[in-house]
Amino acid sequence: MAANKPPSDELLNRAAELRAGGAKWEAVAAALNRSAETVRKWPREYADRWKPALRDAERRLVCEAAAESVLVLRNLLRSDDEKVRRDAANSLTDLRLDLTKLDLTSSEAEPEPLTSEAARLIAFLDGHTDAELSRLAANVFPAFEAEAPVPSEPGPVDGAA
Repeated sequence: MAANKPPSDELLNRAAELRAGGAKWEAVAAALNRSAETVRKWPREYADRWKPALRDAERRLVCEAAAESVLVLRNLLRSDDEKVRRDAANSLTDLRLDLTKLDLTSSEAEPEPLTSEAARLIAFLDGHTDAELSRLAANVFPAFEAEAPVPSEPGPVDGAA
């Protein structure tokens, strides 16, 4: 039995766009000239490609919906009804605050990637015991030895021979 040819990126992305927009598998299949059985398998068979494609499609859809919502709210700011204007202004302010919070949390949540030099340093430190690192530090910085005693081998007790 011959294996099915993987869908092109363009086809997979189009399927993800349709699914993100709420289309049923049958509608996706019809739009792509494929069988529903075939396109229904794509998220499982090509998960490494499907997940990012769907995430990107969903993100675009949400951004478009948000832009339309802002347009509606801005039109409501011109309403003759004072309560409608107030509620629209509050909604727009809340949207702006939420966006600011997202910006702050996303910048805090994404640590900068390690440089290769930092990665080598971490690997070096992880490869040594605390005692080995203390001895190394004492050799490089003699004052370090006076501040943090290096664990040493057990020796004779004073007065014992």
